[in-house]
Amino acid sequence: MYEQDEEKMTPLDQMIAEDQLQMLKAAIPYSNPRFQPILSVFAKCLELERTISLFTQPTELSMMSENTHSTSNPIDMLNDIARFATGERKESLEAFIQTFETLQLVHTCGEVQNDTE
Repeated sequence: MYEQDEEKMTPLDQMIAEDQLQMLKAAIPYSNPRFQPILSVFAKCLELERTISLFTQPTELSMMSENTHSTSNPIDMLNDIARFATGERKESLEAFIQTFETLQLVHTCGEVQNDTE
């Protein structure tokens, strides 16, 4: 089940998520309701601290760039973003992606037709 949850995490979240932090966040709903806000803020502060340290160490950033493709097209980016969307936003993104891909296909067919004339 952890692999499925990890799949829903962005590359940045995967890099800053440590087991202890994830365990703390998972325990918050079970803690005393008076302490939940404090624990939530504490968890977010730890995430912020980890993010800041990540960007001060360029060697770790190279791990994130390996997951991205400098030659990727906008559709690749939109497909990645759509994985994290839900409901109407997801439907809108998927409709936009499908429209964009259709336009690319029409454009490609037009180029092929011009080349054969």
